[in-house]
Amino acid sequence: MKTRRTFLTGVAAGGAAVLLAHHVDAVEAAPAPTPTASPTPSPASLASAAQMRTFDAHLSDADLTTIASGIDDANKAGARLNPKGRFLHNWDEPVTHFAAGSNEERA
Repeated sequence: MKTRRTFLTGVAAGGAAVLLAHHVDAVEAAPAPTPTASPTPSPASLASAAQMRTFDAHLSDADLTTIASGIDDANKAGARLNPKGRFLHNWDEPVTHFAAGSNEERA
């Protein structure tokens, strides 16, 4: 029996990559700067992508490779955004100020 937790785990593992895999035609329409050989996805991302077959049994091996590449790309982007690997805490949030009143009071 599939639970909400298993579904959300699968979606978090590569749900966005599945959407991108089915919309390859739109990506192919844009010219690529230079074609490069894509590296082989990591075993961890391949294992995460394999879990997507529990939700869509019709995924091919090429689809799973595309999903795993998307997972690896997301991990690399995260490493570039947070090179020191620091975690955010509950108090790390932008300061927001709200004011209630009419526009006449501010003028």
